[in-house]
Amino acid sequence: MAVVHAESPRVGNRLAELGLSAEEIGDALRRAEAERNFCTPLDPVSLPGNIFWGRTVRFLRETYIPKGWSSASPSNVPLLVAPSRDFAVTASSGSQETGYAALTPSTRYPKGTAVMKRVEANRQLLLFGESEAEPEQQDVGDGIPTWFLLYQHVRTDEGRRLHAELSLPDNTGSRGKISSWHERIILPWIDFEGFAPFADDAGDQGGIDIPIERLA
Repeated sequence: MAVVHAESPRVGNRLAELGLSAEEIGDALRRAEAERNFCTPLDPVSLPGNIFWGRTVRFLRETYIPKGWSSASPSNVPLLVAPSRDFAVTASSGSQETGYAALTPSTRYPKGTAVMKRVEANRQLLLFGESEAEPEQQDVGDGIPTWFLLYQHVRTDEGRRLHAELSLPDNTGSRGKISSWHERIILPWIDFEGFAPFADDAGDQGGIDIPIERLA
């Protein structure tokens, strides 16, 4: 059963323990949305989602690297690594349950082997803690828990609403989607006026570590 932080004081306090804030994460998401909105229906259908995902990663790094965080991309998984180097953050689009405390979200699309290995590492660390054996040489960001910044866009009467949460997976799900969580921090939603000029996003990770399948 996941621990869920949804009320404002608990959300802010838990994020502060991680060295993060809802305001700074929200600002990165707003900036990513602004760049996403440069897309038009003439762009490839996957481009809006890829831009939003990529810019979210970039803007989080721009925000937190001056505060002592670092960036790493072991096995092409883009991470924001905490100053203590004992956990990392990555980003992914989420299912329609994302951002709702009473529901259980999953990643929107199946993930590749490298991402799933990180989730399996989360499970091992949560079950057994750090190994006392001499650690093997690892890339920066490997062998530590990985939190996922999940997000989803929802249409409203006035435009679009962005739901997001920072969540720690504790097991791999079915069909390559991550759907089991140890802890979830529900972030305040963000409203954007006006409809986006494209109907939907068909991707979120630029083809990095994600299976490529023929569309129906």
